[in-house]
Amino acid sequence: MEEIVGLAPSGSMGSGYNVDAFKRGLAANPHFIGQDAGSTDMGPYYHGTGAPFLPLATYRHDLSIMLRAARERRIPLLVGSALTSGCNATLAMAVRMVGEIAQEHGLSFRLATISAEIDKADLKRRLAQEPFESLGPDGPLTPETIDRCGPIAAQMGTEPFVRALDAGAEVVIAGRACDDAIFAAMPIMQGYDKGLALHCGKILECAGLSAIPYDLAEPLLGRVRRDHFEVEPCHPDHRCTTVSVAGHSLYERGDPCLQPGPGGMNDLTDATFTQLDARRVKVSGSRFIPDRIYRVKLEGAEQVGFRSIVIVGIRDPIMIRQIDSILEEARRRAEDRFKAAGGFNLLYRVYGKNAVMGPLEPEVETRSHELGLVIDVVAPTQDLATGVAMFVRGTLQHASYPGIVTTAGNMAYPFSPFGIPVGPAHRFSVYHLMALGDPCECFPMSIEEVRN
Repeated sequence: MEEIVGLAPSGSMGSGYNVDAFKRGLAANPHFIGQDAGSTDMGPYYHGTGAPFLPLATYRHDLSIMLRAARERRIPLLVGSALTSGCNATLAMAVRMVGEIAQEHGLSFRLATISAEIDKADLKRRLAQEPFESLGPDGPLTPETIDRCGPIAAQMGTEPFVRALDAGAEVVIAGRACDDAIFAAMPIMQGYDKGLALHCGKILECAGLSAIPYDLAEPLLGRVRRDHFEVEPCHPDHRCTTVSVAGHSLYERGDPCLQPGPGGMNDLTDATFTQLDARRVKVSGSRFIPDRIYRVKLEGAEQVGFRSIVIVGIRDPIMIRQIDSILEEARRRAEDRFKAAGGFNLLYRVYGKNAVMGPLEPEVETRSHELGLVIDVVAPTQDLATGVAMFVRGTLQHASYPGIVTTAGNMAYPFSPFGIPVGPAHRFSVYHLMALGDPCECFPMSIEEVRN
């Protein structure tokens, strides 16, 4: 083949996509449809609980359109990180959806299911043989931490997808997967350059975010060729530019030129971006550098308590000028009030001051005429978390501070009740690299014939 054409309906399954543009993409005769269906972007709750991020009906809507389109054209459909964390529970939900859609529309195909959740006993055995390198959590990973976590998944590379396609799979539903691997697998299987395939895959996984105007719900086409690849939006009024495509190198990256992944590093240092016409960009020079030891990232989260929040607005300019000292006095009083009740963590998120960047915020002077405050408390029980949050709220509501001119209250409330129990709070405790002897060894695959 002179090229492998991949079609990405959207950057996130379940978030919806432009169906008319998707149909235009199908008219380009893609060799496969690929779709990312999960991430760590949603935070640790979904990895700790194994819950899907979106309602199942939204995933089903998107999946039904792309599954029917793929079977009509007899091209593979590849879905990774189903659904959200890619654990076995959500993977089973996605597989069940596929079966229901197939029955509803009379579809028949060969289905490959690839699991990414790691058995904890096996994980502890591997840990005993060789410590895992941390990508964030402090201290060494321990068996006790593994036991405290919810489902722990490894992030697969292209190899399990290639194995499924080699086995004749027409639909592949995979657990946690590196986003670019979903789209790079078929080009690599056909002998195309791995660096180019992975770079194209990294752009396709976010679909229309690499085009102008930026839109995650807009489909994108990628054409991998022997010495370059091309990307093109499916919407006729959208366009890819050298800036929009190259700018995607900054997306979720610590380094715009180096993209680590399962088994190695994709090096974009020598990548060049060329405008072919008003809508298409050509990319060349991407280079994959394999690691000496093949390693995959592990993802797991443990529950650290229960969260309750209070959301308020502050409009008093006198209070705003002194907000830091007022908040710290409320913290001191809460710690004194609840010192016998057990530990808790109190975090203030002051929107309009430094809620987004925290101590990294370069703007030290508050210029806002109003502030949004989230009182965020995590405690061993839900009642304690709500109690602390409401105590801090009450303390701030009637706080006394220099220059105050009213006793009617310092804050405005958008909701009642004021205290909102959020539920279990989690943190990523397993975010480590694990060595593999074989890239597929911890990603078991099953094949079944779906017949309707």
